[in-house]
Amino acid sequence: MFSNIMANVNNQKIFKFLDVFSYVILLVNVVAIPLFVDKNLINFYIIPKQYVFIGLVLINVVLFAVKIVLSKKLTYRRSVMDLPILGLLLISLAVSIFSVNTFDSFLGRGEYFVLNFFLLIFLATFYFLLVNILTTQSRWLGMVDALLYTGGATALLFLLKAIFKLDIISYIAPSAMNTIDKVNMGFGIWLIMIFLLAAGKLIKKNITVGKSLSYFFVALLAFVSLVMLSFNIFWWIILAGLVLLLMIGISFVKDSRLGWVSALFAMTILVVVFIAFGTPRYLQAVVPAEVSLGFKPSWSISADTLFSGAKNFILGSGLGTFNVDYSKFRSVDFNTDSMAWSLRFSQPASSFFSLLAEGGIVFTLALIFLIIYSLGHVFNIWVKKGAPTLAQKVVDGLGDSGDFKIDVFLITVAWLVLSGVMCVVYYGLVLWWLWWLLLGLIITAVSFINADVIKTKVWEVDDTPQYSLTFSFVMIVVTAGLVMIGVWGGRLYMAERAYASALKSSDYETVESNLKTALFHRQNTDVYHVALAQVYLLRASEMVQGGSQDVQTISNYLAQAVNEARTATDISPRSVAIWENLAVMYENAAVLVPEAGEWAIKTWQKAKELEPTNPILSWRLGNNYAVAGNWEESVKNYQEAITLKKDYLDSYISLGRAFEQQNKVEDAVNIFKEGLSYGGNSNSAFLFDFGRLLYNRNKGSDRSDAEQLWLAAVKLQPNYSNALYSLGLLYENKDDKAAALQYYYKVKDLNPDNKDITTKIKSLVGGE
Repeated sequence: MFSNIMANVNNQKIFKFLDVFSYVILLVNVVAIPLFVDKNLINFYIIPKQYVFIGLVLINVVLFAVKIVLSKKLTYRRSVMDLPILGLLLISLAVSIFSVNTFDSFLGRGEYFVLNFFLLIFLATFYFLLVNILTTQSRWLGMVDALLYTGGATALLFLLKAIFKLDIISYIAPSAMNTIDKVNMGFGIWLIMIFLLAAGKLIKKNITVGKSLSYFFVALLAFVSLVMLSFNIFWWIILAGLVLLLMIGISFVKDSRLGWVSALFAMTILVVVFIAFGTPRYLQAVVPAEVSLGFKPSWSISADTLFSGAKNFILGSGLGTFNVDYSKFRSVDFNTDSMAWSLRFSQPASSFFSLLAEGGIVFTLALIFLIIYSLGHVFNIWVKKGAPTLAQKVVDGLGDSGDFKIDVFLITVAWLVLSGVMCVVYYGLVLWWLWWLLLGLIITAVSFINADVIKTKVWEVDDTPQYSLTFSFVMIVVTAGLVMIGVWGGRLYMAERAYASALKSSDYETVESNLKTALFHRQNTDVYHVALAQVYLLRASEMVQGGSQDVQTISNYLAQAVNEARTATDISPRSVAIWENLAVMYENAAVLVPEAGEWAIKTWQKAKELEPTNPILSWRLGNNYAVAGNWEESVKNYQEAITLKKDYLDSYISLGRAFEQQNKVEDAVNIFKEGLSYGGNSNSAFLFDFGRLLYNRNKGSDRSDAEQLWLAAVKLQPNYSNALYSLGLLYENKDDKAAALQYYYKVKDLNPDNKDITTKIKSLVGGE
C-alpha cells in the first residue's frame, strides 16, 4: 500500500512537471516566433519562423501524448470553437487537393509567404494547445505579458537601428529593418496590436506600479516606432482600436483609471491630427520602398478568379496560388504602369482578396463564420456584464469580475481589429500566428467566466490486456508519426539552407553541389530545379565563350539544363516564370540542336497562354519566330505586343526589323515613326535602329535624318559603340575624315581589342 502511495505521488510530480513544461514551451513559442530569424536562408523570416513554430508545437503535442500514456486516460478540454475550426481545416484540405498547384497549397513557398494547409494544421493545433494548457488565470496573464514584452523588444530593436544607428538586427538578419516581416507594413500591424494591448492594460486600476511602468514603456516603444514608420493606413487602424479601448474604459468606469482613459482620448485626437495633416517628416525614419499590388487590381483578379467557374467559385484556385490567378486574369491596364507593368505579383493587396481567390466562397464564409461565432460568445458576456449570476461565477472562480473582463475585452479588441485589417493588409506568418494566438486567448478567457465555453472530457482506458495493447499501439503510431514529421521538417529546412548557400556562392562546383543537396532533401521544389538548370546553362555558355571545342560536354550541360527546367514545369505547370525559364533553355540549346527552336516556340506559346496580357511574352515569341524565319507569325506577335502596350519600344524595333527583312521598308519606317510618339526619342537603341533604317533606305533627307537620330542616341548614351561607329561611317562617306576619326577613336577607346576599328583608323590616317 505504501508503495502504491509513493507511486501515485511520483506520478503526480511527473504530471505536474509535464504540465509546467508544456506551459513553458508555449511561452517559448510566444517569445521565439516574433524574434527568431535565420540569415542562412533566402528569406530570413518565413521558413525559420514557420519551422520553429512547428517544432515547438510538436514538442507540446509529444508532452500531451506522454501525459496520456502515463495516466492511461485522455483528458481533453473541448471548446465551442473546435467544430468550426475542424470544419475550416476540412474545407482547406479540399481546397488544397483540387488546387492548380498542390505543392504550394500543401507546403507553401520559401521565397515569399502564402497561407498553406500544412501551416493551417499547426496553427489550429496551436489553438487546441492553448485551450488545454491555459487552465488558470495566472497562466493566461503570463501568456499575455510574454506577448507584450516580446512585442516591446521588437519595437526596441527597430528604434535602436532607426534612431541610434545601433544595428543589432543585422547580426541576425543583414539589411533587415525588423524581426517580424520582410515587409514593414506587416511589422507596423504587429506594432499596432502590441500598442493596443499595452495601452489597454493600463486602463485597469488594479495593477502594480511595476506592471504599469512596463506596459507604458511597451506602448511608448510601439507608438514611437509607428510614428517613425508613418504609413497613413496605420493611423486609421489605431484610431479604430483607440475608439474601442475608450468604449471599454467607459463601460468599466469603476475598474478603470480615469486619468489613463483621458490620456487615450488625447491620443485619439493626436491620431486624428496625424490623419488630417500627416506625421512630421523629421519624425519619419528612412525605410525601403515597398511595391505591392493595389486594391483595385487585387479585387479585379480575385473576382475574376471567383467567377471563372463553379470549381473556383466553391473552392478557389487553391491556397497559395494567387500568382497563377494574377497571370491568368492580369488586366491590360497593368501595361500602362511604367514601374509595375513588368512585375509579377504573387500576393494581392490583402489577405481577404487572397482567401477569396485561393479558397473560394466556402473557405471565406467558413472563416467569417468562425470570427462571428467567436465574437458572439464575447458579446454574450458584454450583454450580461451586470448579471448577478455572472458576477457570482466570476467571484467563485477568479475574484474581481470587472478587472478580468477588461482583459477579456482588451484581447477581443485587438483580435477584432486584426481580423478587420485582414481586408486591407496581406498577412505574413507572424500576423496569422498572432491571429490564432489571440483567438485561443479569447476563448480561454471567456471560459473562466462562462464554464460552458470549454468543457473537459475524460476518456479512461480500461485496465485490460486488449485495451492496453490497443492503446499502446495507437500511441506508438502517433509518436512515430510525430517523429516522422519532425525528421521530414528537418530535411526541408536543410534543403532551404543548401539552396541559400548555393545562391550565395560564385563557384559553379559549389553551387551545383549545394543544389543537388537541396534536391536530395526536397525533390519536388521548382525553384531548385530552375536554379540548377541555370547553372548548367551558365557552364555551357562559359565553355562556348572560352572557345572550348568540347562539343560533347557543352551538349551534356545544355541537355541537363533542359531536363531540369522541364522537371520544374512538371512540378508547377501553371507558373509562367517556370515556363519562361524552360523556353530560355530551349533557345540556348537550339545553337547545337536545331529542333530546340521549335520547342522554344511551343514553350513561349504555353507561357503566353497562361499570361495572355503580358507583352513581353508576345515579343519573345515573335523573336523566336524571327529566328525560325517565320516572318508572318513574327510580325503578328510583335503587333500584338504593341497592342497590349503602346509604348513597348522593343516591339517597335523588332517589328521594324521584321518588315525590313520582308523588304517592306516603308512599313518599317512608318512603325518607327509611330514609336517616336511613344517615347522613342528617349531610347538610344530605338533611335539607332531608326537611323540605320533611314541610312540604308537613302531617300531624300534620309542620311541627314539618320545623322540627327544617331547624334541624339549618342547624347543619351555617350558610350553607344554602334551609334558612334555609324556616325564615323556617315562622316567618312561625306569625306569628312576629321569628324569620322573623332568617332572612330571613341569606338576604339571603348573596344581596344577590336582589330577592325584599328584597321579602319589606319586606313583613314594613312590616306590623309
